[in-house]
Formats: sequence, structure tokens, C-alpha cells
Amino acid sequence: MKRKKRIAPQEEIVDVLLKLRKHFSGPGTMELGSPFRTLVGVVLSARTRDDQVLKILPRLFKEFPDASTLAEAPILAVQKIVSSLGFFRQKAKNLVGLSKMIGVSFHGRVPSSMEGLVQLPGVGRKTASILLVSCFGVPAVAVDTHVHRVTNRLGWVRTRTAEQTERALLVLVPDRLKSTVNRVFVKFGRKVCVPRRPRCWACPIASFCRFPGKILKLPAHAEEIMKKAGDFLERGVSVNALDRKKKWEFTPKLKAGTEV
Repeated sequence: MKRKKRIAPQEEIVDVLLKLRKHFSGPGTMELGSPFRTLVGVVLSARTRDDQVLKILPRLFKEFPDASTLAEAPILAVQKIVSSLGFFRQKAKNLVGLSKMIGVSFHGRVPSSMEGLVQLPGVGRKTASILLVSCFGVPAVAVDTHVHRVTNRLGWVRTRTAEQTERALLVLVPDRLKSTVNRVFVKFGRKVCVPRRPRCWACPIASFCRFPGKILKLPAHAEEIMKKAGDFLERGVSVNALDRKKKWEFTPKLKAGTEV
């Protein structure tokens, strides 16, 4: 008989989220203030790096600053602006389509409910959840590939799809921390808990993790790897020279690369 794996208790989930929030503070990259701008940014960021989206947004918003102007835009004009992004033709079509629907069905305002948001072209539950959290203060959990992967490795969930993970996390995570899940795990999943060869040796929550394939040995090129991690190093990751195993530790008062 197969032994059932233990799921992390809520107290542990809270501890992990609070710990990661210290290192990955601030809103998500595509939380752009207004509901409309955030919606546009998140729709464009699907299967596209955030930095690529941020490059084209100033021109897009200069040409089409709100839903009413974007609703009247020729699709080819929008395509030209977003042509550097993946799936740009479909994304341009979605932007014009959702802008028209906002005007016709929602009186010119971005809907503030899950039911309303997912009616918009190009908007799924993940995009809707980001809008609910960042713009409307509604407790929600936006689950992308990083959130799905990391929470399964931690043992919080045992799921096969993002939809299953979202349902589980909505139950497990307290309302006050639901907004933190996507904000910390997207950054954490890109910089530390990467899909292949996770950097467990640089992980501040390794002791909480139930992933059986942990890689705790510090690689020879560890500093080079973590320098490429950019904003993660800015939070003060450094090698503790006193630790003979050379396990990476978080020392927020030190600059990146400083030995203690």
C-alpha cells in the first residue's frame, strides 16, 4: 500500500510566504497601477518575458491610453507596436477585442470580478487573479508554471494542473497572504527554484522543502550563476565562508558577493 505524502500545515505555509516576502518584496512586474494598464500588460506577457513587454508598453499607451481608444484602433496598427512579442497577432486581436467588450458590456470599466474578467478575450483565471489582487483587493491566487512547480516541490499540493493547484491554494493559503503567492513564487521560480537543476544551495526555504531531488552542493560557478539572477542578488545573497560546506545564506545587510 502506497504511503500518502504529508501536505504542509498552514502554519508552515505562512512561515514560508513571510520569509520569501522579505527577499522578494514589492508588486509583480506587470502590476502597472490602473486596472486597464495592468490588464494590457498581463495579457501581453503570456509566454513572453516581462522585459520585452515593458519595452513596448510606453509606445502602446502613448498611442492608445485607455480602453476607448484601443477599442477603435486598427488591429494592424496594434500588431505593429507589439510585433516583437510572441503570438503578437493574437494578442493584438485580444487587446482590441477586450477593449471593445469593456466599453459595450462593462460601461467602460474593467470588470472587478472573476466572472466578468474571464469573459474578456485573452483573459484566463491567472490573468483575472492578478487583476483581482493588484487592482481590486480581492483575495485570489494567480497560478502560473512557477507557482505550480514550486508549491508541488514544497509539498503544499499534489497536483497535475495549474487549475488544480489554484483550487488547492485557495483553501490552504490565508486570505491576507493570497496576493503574496504569485508575487514571490514567480521571482523565486525564475531565480532559484528553476525547472532543471534547482538552486537549492541558494534557497532560503530549503529546510521546508519536500522535493526529493534537492541539489545542496555548491557548484564551482555558483557566484556566476547568482550574479545572472540579478534582482535576487540585490536582496543580499552571499557565500558564508565560515560554512565549510559553502552553503549560500541570506544576509540582507551585506552586498552581493561579500564574504562573512
